[in-house]
Amino acid sequence: MKRILAADIGGTTCKLGVFTPDLELLDKWEIPTDTTDEGSRILEDIHQSFKSKGDDHELNLAGVIGIGLGVPGPVDFNNGILNGAINLNWMEQKPIVSEFESISGIRTIVDNDANVAALGEQFKGAGSGHKDVVMVTLGTGVGGGVVSNSMLIHGHGGAAGEIGHLYVDYNRRFQCNCGKKGCLETVASATGMKNLAVHYYESGMTDTLLKNGIEAGTLSAKSIVEAGEKDDALALKVIDEVAHYIAVALSSLSAVTNPKYFILGGGVSRAGRMLTDRIEAYYRPITFPPAYENTEIVMAELGNDAGIYGAARLVKQFLA
Repeated sequence: MKRILAADIGGTTCKLGVFTPDLELLDKWEIPTDTTDEGSRILEDIHQSFKSKGDDHELNLAGVIGIGLGVPGPVDFNNGILNGAINLNWMEQKPIVSEFESISGIRTIVDNDANVAALGEQFKGAGSGHKDVVMVTLGTGVGGGVVSNSMLIHGHGGAAGEIGHLYVDYNRRFQCNCGKKGCLETVASATGMKNLAVHYYESGMTDTLLKNGIEAGTLSAKSIVEAGEKDDALALKVIDEVAHYIAVALSSLSAVTNPKYFILGGGVSRAGRMLTDRIEAYYRPITFPPAYENTEIVMAELGNDAGIYGAARLVKQFLA
């Protein structure tokens, strides 16, 4: 029986899935990600977990078409090498494809986790039925993926789709993990929301429901959204500014990629219409009209399953 395997490797858990050749999901589960000893057991643990499901899904080496892996770091898609993943305690370059093929004997393909999530949403989620989508993942940082004509765009060094590092804050107020200032990630992620809230609090907006969280160092993006729902002036200013910066980024992306859908995922996107209505209000007035005509800004639909669907799709596209 032919099967496709998929794994979305995260810093806390690995999401695993078994698919038919037609990409019907047969089973999914999670295992803890063991990052001890420089993450040396992660790939072996994934292999052993799939082996443990062998009888349930008639898995055997000859019947597995391939496995797709999503990993939280920059990937050279052409040679299957990961350029480090701090969340996994993989601090150096890691030849993921050759290592997993050596462990399992299964043909392997690997890509960045935000890329595979984008491909999953394009194939099975909010972008289903359309070939051109951009996904923006608003979490602790900002990730993303660009799908054009149903194929992920990687660029010559694998950095295409690094939406979080678009230059949008011309005041260059906050330091990004990449070493630069002005990146979208510094003003539109969960971290970015906290950056802005603290900045405006220290600038004099001290009459706020967020006061205790800011002074205690316990402020979260969730608390900012909840305060915004109660019409807190500081929280609404932060949410409005976040929306403006996202709109600036989407406007630039529209002129380059012209997608049918911008798909928003990640924890910050749970702000829902309070965020997307503001993004829409800023986006269209600053965007080249032919680039946004019939473009929609929508929420992701697959949640934690997006990565395994996208990883399985990679196998179908390149290994089947």
